[in-house]
Amino acid sequence: MYAERTAKGNVLEPEGLIEIKFRTRELLECMGRLDPELINLKSKLQEASSSGTFANVEDLQTQIRAREKKLLPLYTQIATKFAELHDTSLRMAAKGVIKEVVEWPKSRSFFYRRLHRRVVEDELVKTLRDAAGHQFDYKSARDTIKNWFLNSKIGGGKETSWMDNEAFFSWKDDSRNYEEKLQELRIQKMLLQLSNLGNSTMDLRALPQALAAFLKKTDPSFRDQLMDELREVLR
Repeated sequence: MYAERTAKGNVLEPEGLIEIKFRTRELLECMGRLDPELINLKSKLQEASSSGTFANVEDLQTQIRAREKKLLPLYTQIATKFAELHDTSLRMAAKGVIKEVVEWPKSRSFFYRRLHRRVVEDELVKTLRDAAGHQFDYKSARDTIKNWFLNSKIGGGKETSWMDNEAFFSWKDDSRNYEEKLQELRIQKMLLQLSNLGNSTMDLRALPQALAAFLKKTDPSFRDQLMDELREVLR
């Protein structure tokens, strides 16, 4: 999920949030810690209570309540703003609620590149799964491609580079970065198929005829190349 810079989550309105998280009692306690005038009045109140001058106590209590009443709207406003700052797209990205913040003027080009990236990824995943047979599901194939990319010079082993579309396209466009690995998967797939074939004597006896029929259907140039490679293996 993505969000524009000015977007809000609005799971709960800031005014509603402070009623739960920052009630009047908490605001009054905050005033008592931060406001110099209140700190001074409460200090005098404590001295008056200790000395037993009750007339001063009542007067100081009145002054404290008046000061708190005067400050409450300001502190409520500050608390509301504090709650709003926790509902911005930047905060949601920092907490992992969204993937990235996208500026509205750049959103069209951003999502074009993102869609192109996903299409290219899916094509490479299909190529890998075709090469490997049934060894990989979509997720494991994508994770394998990610691992190949991160271990390349372009990826540099940095997890953040996986999100760099241009770096990924540069890596994908040069098939030398992964063609050898795909070939290894094809070899493993064929080895597994041949291993299964070796479990049946009857299937092994049919192998020469099946191979001959296969060679007849292949392109002559490729057939000659394949036969030369088979001769090298059988020496």
